[in-house]
Amino acid sequence: MAADRSSSPPTTLDVLLHEIEAIPREHWAELLDTLRQFRQKIPSTTQSVVDIEQARRNQAAIDLLESWLDDDEDASEHQQAWNFLKTALDEDRLSDRPLFP
Repeated sequence: MAADRSSSPPTTLDVLLHEIEAIPREHWAELLDTLRQFRQKIPSTTQSVVDIEQARRNQAAIDLLESWLDDDEDASEHQQAWNFLKTALDEDRLSDRPLFP
C-alpha cells in the first residue's frame, strides 16, 4: 500500500541522504539506476534553457565574426588599423599610462 504523501512532511536532503547511507554500498548502483529511471518518468515542468530566437541571433553574430576571420585582407592592413586604434584610444587619457602598452 502506497503512503499518503499529501499529509507527510516535506522530505529534506538530509533525510534522503540518511536513507541512502542506510543502504549497503553494494546496492548503490541499483539505487542510482532506479533514481535515474524515476527522474526520466517525471514530466518536465521547466522551460527549455535554449531560447530559439536568441540562438538564431547568436548564430548570425557567429557567422559574421567567422566571415571576418575568413576575410583575405592583407595582414599589414590589420596591423595599421590596430596601431591607429591604439593611438586614438591613448589620446586625451586622464592617466599618463597607455591603455595598450
